[in-house]
Amino acid sequence: MKLYIAEKPTVAKDIVEALGGNFSRRDGYFESSGALVSWCVGHVVESIPPEAYDPAYKAWALDTLPLKLFPIKYQPKESTAKQVSVLKTLINRSDVKTVVHCGDPDDEGQLLVEEILQFSGNRHPVKRVLINDNTLPAVQKSLNSERDNSEFQGFYRKALARSAADAIYGFSMTRAYTVTAQKNGFKGVLPVGRVQTPTLGLVVRRWKANKSHSKSFFYTLDGLFGFADANLTARFKTPDSAPVDDKGRVLQRGWIEEVAAAVKGKNARVSAAAVKPRERDPALPFNLNKLQQQMSRQHGLSAAKTLEITQQLREKYRAITYNRSDCSYLSDEQYAEAPELVAALTASPAFSDAVTDTSIRSKAFDSSKVKAHTGIIPTRSIPDLTAMTENERNVYLAVAKQYLIQFMPPYRFEEATATIEVNDYLFNCRATKETDKGWEGWLKPAKETAGDDEEPESSFEAVSRLTEGTEGQCESTTVNEKETTPPKLFDEASLLNAMTRIADYVDNPEIKALLREKDKDDNQANGSIGTEATRATIIENLKKRLISVEKGKLIPTETGLALFDALPDVATQPDMTALWFARQQLIENGDLDVEQFINELYNDITRLVSDIRIDNLPVTESTQEGQSDRLTSPCPECGKQIVVRPKLFACTGCGFKIWSVVCEKKITVNQAEALISKGKTALIKGFKKKDGEKFDAALVLKDKKTGAIGFESPKK
Repeated sequence: MKLYIAEKPTVAKDIVEALGGNFSRRDGYFESSGALVSWCVGHVVESIPPEAYDPAYKAWALDTLPLKLFPIKYQPKESTAKQVSVLKTLINRSDVKTVVHCGDPDDEGQLLVEEILQFSGNRHPVKRVLINDNTLPAVQKSLNSERDNSEFQGFYRKALARSAADAIYGFSMTRAYTVTAQKNGFKGVLPVGRVQTPTLGLVVRRWKANKSHSKSFFYTLDGLFGFADANLTARFKTPDSAPVDDKGRVLQRGWIEEVAAAVKGKNARVSAAAVKPRERDPALPFNLNKLQQQMSRQHGLSAAKTLEITQQLREKYRAITYNRSDCSYLSDEQYAEAPELVAALTASPAFSDAVTDTSIRSKAFDSSKVKAHTGIIPTRSIPDLTAMTENERNVYLAVAKQYLIQFMPPYRFEEATATIEVNDYLFNCRATKETDKGWEGWLKPAKETAGDDEEPESSFEAVSRLTEGTEGQCESTTVNEKETTPPKLFDEASLLNAMTRIADYVDNPEIKALLREKDKDDNQANGSIGTEATRATIIENLKKRLISVEKGKLIPTETGLALFDALPDVATQPDMTALWFARQQLIENGDLDVEQFINELYNDITRLVSDIRIDNLPVTESTQEGQSDRLTSPCPECGKQIVVRPKLFACTGCGFKIWSVVCEKKITVNQAEALISKGKTALIKGFKKKDGEKFDAALVLKDKKTGAIGFESPKK
């Protein structure tokens, strides 16, 4: 008797169908004369609570950190205890001779079945089956390609190390910062985690950059050129020697005006010209992250809400494939089944206007790029759209339409480009002409936001007439003054995107390289943190106390700002993910023991919690949404309110702050009001120098941006 253990119930049903034979449905499993098929529901066991490892861990205290929670001791999760009992009984049945591990073909899928085997005390030989495509031919092919589970122990060790480390780091750091804050009167919990805290870091850094943005201007230059067959406008190509900022923008008006004067009225020559056919393929089917982003932008749905809806579409309506996928590619078997699926979809009134051709094979169909799961697409179970809620209908239509455009021709256009040389300076122009609407005629893509430096439009007819060597004249020039814009605050869609490309926000070259190496085989990510299944939960957890949503934008709360300011960069940047990745690669390859990695983590946490300072927290969590005491005087830098905290007066809109204890003298609210509103206090007696000598002075506000202060001694 073989026992097949799938990662989820739907995969177990696929296995039963692929095995064939006469299976009977039991409570928690299927049984035939030669096979048993059961399932997990994700992770069905979990670590016992910290106090079960050591009674001393029951009380939150700094002297018990880091928590020693390895080796992991498992217990059934409350929500899956019944299925754990079923699995344990099956694993220990006397007629079972072999267990077949059918978890998802990635390290997390490897771990979650290994956990239940370990918890149940399995002694049977274990085989491994890799299923990443749930079409019947693909599942049958996988079941006929069993491998020994020992080949995948590197995956298991890697995932085990990450799982254990996340728990140890999260529990220990959360306790460390919470206990320290509570000593200062804070009444809540300060959560710290490997993924959650860098996500908070993204929000806070963007918010600070937005608030601290100072208005400035940059300049572009357009030239109007006349040729025998055409008149057109071209944009000046900034040379490497130009005085530019880090975005390549010219900041000196005088410099750009000198260029304008040097080319105006001068002879011009076309140094390069071309007209080329171009095409734009349809976007790939959705993975969960991309679907969440689109639903947030188009319908205002949170990531968590979209995930919830996809779960309904999968379980209640059976209308879509696996919904937590991080992959956008489809398999060869799915291409073979496409004619039937497309026919079923286009028979529905919702898609009857879709003109498809199933002989078209888009770039989405590539089995070599399929990971643990394929992209999210509809099934042949076409739902009654009128029976759905509006949100369910919107999500389903998006998934189905994204699939149908895979069988439509690309959007085609011609692109004309030219480079014009005048007095040793170069100008570029570009124009396009649509030749075939293709898939965009049915599903118009979302319009991209124009950048600060949008180029002028030129006539396609004019640009296409140019040929190399054509001579003309620069008839006039226009200097364009443009104002720099502050970085946009994150919304859920842009934050989800940032979490998949967090390497783009990292300055440290070593960390950036490690993050990109982690996702080198994934064209949907660039140094990501979190997973498709966890990102929505992470954002929702942050919303509970560390960030708020204002007009769709994510804003750090006072508590979130205080925690961010207190944490070291290694915690608020994705450094931990990058550094762990490097160590976990060694673990996977057998060059590092999990125990050694955990011991290194214990040492890191000991160092991180040895010197914690949290000075600017509100006293209770209830004050974080704007109920704490405020000064009457507004911030002199941005005009926002200033809150009174235990150890400082801090602006709610920018980085302005004044410490409430100066040279061992407590500053009163009235003195702070005077300092901010008048720039100076009355004489304050009793300041104390480092050598203990006392002195009297007035405080003077020296910097309205930061809150830096100085002393003014009384006149003798």
